[in-house]
Amino acid sequence: MKITFKTIIAAILFACHLACDKPEEGLAPQKSVNADIVRFRIYQNQNIYFDGQIEDEESIINITLPQGIDKTNIHPQVLVSFGATLSPPSGARQDFTAPLTYTVTSQSNTATRTYQVFLNNQ
Repeated sequence: MKITFKTIIAAILFACHLACDKPEEGLAPQKSVNADIVRFRIYQNQNIYFDGQIEDEESIINITLPQGIDKTNIHPQVLVSFGATLSPPSGARQDFTAPLTYTVTSQSNTATRTYQVFLNNQ
């Protein structure tokens, strides 16, 4: 009886498939309960950006920009916890002439956190 190389490879792949753990029917991975802003960044151009200082205990973000940047037309890039949602969304145009509020909702919808963002000039 002649066994070909393809037959051996097929048998190995089939054995690996059977050995894989499969989740039980109806079980899904738990969703994240984290609702944090991880990074708050404002780009001046493609290569120049300013990161906000996140004060977790107070839920405050302070960001300092140089004079001359138009505070009424800023599109901040905001990174949040895995699976969380942000309101207003990252990249949305904002007017920072007064402090703004950002709300993060966890992936599981069980936790929310509100941050106050303050824009300062150098």
